[in-house]
Amino acid sequence: MQIGVAKNNYGKKIRDNKPQTIQKSVHELNNKKEQIVLKATMYCSLFLAVLGISFGITIKSSALVFDGMVALIGVALGLLSVVTSRYIYRQDDDIFQYGYVRFEPMVNLFKSLILLITCVYALISGIRDIMNGGYLLDVNWAIMYTLCAFILCGIMYGYTTFYSKRLDSELIHVDRAEWLIDCITYLGGIIAFGWILLVDPQQHKWFSRYVDAALLVVLSLFLSITPLKIMIANLKDLIMVAPPELDDKITQIMEKLSKEYGFKDYDTHVAKSGRFFMIEVNILATNSNESISIGEVDLIRDKIVMNLEMPSYKIWLSVSLTANPKWL
Repeated sequence: MQIGVAKNNYGKKIRDNKPQTIQKSVHELNNKKEQIVLKATMYCSLFLAVLGISFGITIKSSALVFDGMVALIGVALGLLSVVTSRYIYRQDDDIFQYGYVRFEPMVNLFKSLILLITCVYALISGIRDIMNGGYLLDVNWAIMYTLCAFILCGIMYGYTTFYSKRLDSELIHVDRAEWLIDCITYLGGIIAFGWILLVDPQQHKWFSRYVDAALLVVLSLFLSITPLKIMIANLKDLIMVAPPELDDKITQIMEKLSKEYGFKDYDTHVAKSGRFFMIEVNILATNSNESISIGEVDLIRDKIVMNLEMPSYKIWLSVSLTANPKWL
């Protein structure tokens, strides 16, 4: 019986060779680009926060002040993303012996939870304003702000969309979702304020007093959908729910390898943590497999990684052979 030792494709336990060195340099470069993108979104959120709060206070718009506060929260969460980005590729150590991969879903879960709480608060505030009879606001300034904010968010959405796909970053993907929400909500604001300007520019009609508060209620409800989805997805990562696609993929690979090597049985365990994947394969060998060498076990690992069709530095792979079914 021969045992395959666990292999950490992004930790310090790997012996450095040329392909791994190339992969390491690639993901380190991508990591630096990721931090640049996250910093850019953080600074843009800061600009949007100052703009929104200033305009909101000036024209007495609760919707704009709320929007500025959300952007300000986004700055703090953006800083958290930047710090997380620096840690997730760090080598495992004596304290975090499985590396820092769980930091990413933890941060995304926290960010989505804060955004969800903010949306609930805005919903309550909007309903309270409607029940209190609403209020008037300077429509011209409101349109000017929402138009400027819409253009900025559109640019940032395109920017984060490009790098989210190119760098395959969960952190940037969350920021991208936030910018998309902002684009849609600002477009809704432009339509709502523009409608008031066309229909009732002097705001003499009763419904004009409720437009801003009603917009706040609608936006808070709409905004809560994406954070809720992100929260559920990252919660699954933290409690190690097996990704169905990866589970099916590793099963197909092991079925093929079992026929090739004549393995009696096997058992697999998969989990996802942010952008990284943890895979454990336990193989039940037969008498004919007793002559399998350590080199052949490494070859089996290589075949698994190759068939998974994903960068090896994103995989924590453990392969072991046993002659005793109890270890499956």
